[in-house]
Amino acid sequence: MIKINTPFYVPFFEKDCEFFEDIRDDLISIIMEIHNKDPFAIQGNFPKGKLLKYNLTESNSNFLQIEHKSIKKIRSWINQNLIDSYKIIKIETQKVNIKSSWFHVTKTGGFHNIHMHPNTPLAAIFYIESGNSDIGNSWINPITGYIDNLSSKWCQSTFTSKFVPGKLIIFPGWLLHSAPPHQGDKLRILLSLNSTPIV
Repeated sequence: MIKINTPFYVPFFEKDCEFFEDIRDDLISIIMEIHNKDPFAIQGNFPKGKLLKYNLTESNSNFLQIEHKSIKKIRSWINQNLIDSYKIIKIETQKVNIKSSWFHVTKTGGFHNIHMHPNTPLAAIFYIESGNSDIGNSWINPITGYIDNLSSKWCQSTFTSKFVPGKLIIFPGWLLHSAPPHQGDKLRILLSLNSTPIV
């Protein structure tokens, strides 16, 4: 029997939030209240530049620390999914530190160009409002050797997610990724975060 080994492994984890519809309106209301104070501005201590980010609000980096019942509920749910994900990649932990968390509100044509999240074994994105476009985020394959037309059938050069409200995507923070230009006619809303395991 042939044995498969995966020494070069890029894990992605996805989970649909079963109670998303119960908290959706609360999340959007809280986010839009903050957004409306300084719309389409970089509010936190983040890298800036029109070539990097355009037509979006990026909040301060403590969004999930807000003491509101809906935010506390999604924070607890994300925490548990991070713990489960770390365990799958052989990092045993009972607790995770969400060291930063922020939202993006993006209007038509807005984007966040290619970047990574340093010192973050697992980062995450939580989709809230699609803005009438199902284009999510795009990640670049860090493994070379996918350039021929046969290999690309099973090892693609990029992976682009679908924007499904209520979906959590967990991925290695060191993986280069972007938010392509928003093609919908309404605002796109999502949360992002950085985490580290407490071991």
